[in-house]
Parts: sequence; structure tokens; C-alpha cells
Amino acid sequence: MSSLKSKAIPELVDRQNTIIKEQADIIDSLFLLLLQYVPAEELDKSKEVEQINHIALLKEEINV
Repeated sequence: MSSLKSKAIPELVDRQNTIIKEQADIIDSLFLLLLQYVPAEELDKSKEVEQINHIALLKEEINV
């Protein structure tokens, strides 16, 4: 198997996109798991939920 260094830019971007999507899916799963143990009201006040909401707005701006 050839190294990533020798791959074309589109292939690298595709690989990075796959990694980011899989990481996002894992984060979503962990967040859903967390929701089972922490009341929604408490989570709504958290810095992490603020960050999630901020990212959601950024994604809307670029229509992702």
C-alpha cells in the first residue's frame, strides 16, 4: 500500500473528510450517552453545548 504522502490532494482531502465525519459520529454517540446521565437543563448551561450550537450555526452559514 502506498503512503499517504504519495496520494493526490483529492484523495487526501477525501481521507480527512472521512476521518472528520467518523470523529463527529463518535462525538454525537458519546453526547447521546451523556444525555442519559445528565439532565438536559444542566447540559443546556454547559460550555460544550454552547460550542456545539456555535458550530451548528457555522455549518448552516456554509450550507453543509
